[in-house]
Amino acid sequence: DKNSFISEYNMIQWNMSRATSASVVEHGIDTDFWKPDDNIEKDNACLSVVNDWPNRDWCCGFKLWQETIQGLPAKVYGKSPGFSEPAESTEHLRKIYQSSAIFYNTSLHSPVPTVLLEAMACGCAIVSTNNCMIPEILQNGVNGLVSNHPSELRKNLELLLNNPEIAKKLGENARKTIEDKFNIKRFVSDWNNLIHSTVNEHRNK
Repeated sequence: DKNSFISEYNMIQWNMSRATSASVVEHGIDTDFWKPDDNIEKDNACLSVVNDWPNRDWCCGFKLWQETIQGLPAKVYGKSPGFSEPAESTEHLRKIYQSSAIFYNTSLHSPVPTVLLEAMACGCAIVSTNNCMIPEILQNGVNGLVSNHPSELRKNLELLLNNPEIAKKLGENARKTIEDKFNIKRFVSDWNNLIHSTVNEHRNK
């Protein structure tokens, strides 16, 4: 048997390490599908994509979002009855990312939301909380703006709303991060290596 985790953070939380034969296979994103479209005009608004958000405040930070977004232009998608509707299809969700200058993530207890990686791949400028696996992905001021303080998150949103050139640069760097570190080729290779090594160890016993 082999223990595999989606991040160094998760592995440590389970009190395991590579020294105990644990491994890490980070997420992979299809960058041929999730990609920017320069022909689509970007809305200068803060996009969030979360399912059942009001009922999952404890892990998704709904109250944090309410506190920090007040008065700012915002877009929300996700299946939250009475609050927001989900995208109609995967293609529709891609267009939502492509037409959004800023993606705002308020997750509190998720290793890393897949929507965050998809938004990065589509070139959105990221404003995010800085917990769990997120510090392994986002470097503040380089490929996103991260903080766990409500006032700082608010300032980061206002900064990007008022400075589209900064948002554009952060979005480009976010896309490059996904291309370099979270691409499908690397994801498949990591899984193949893990499966092959596990089989070979079994054969040698």
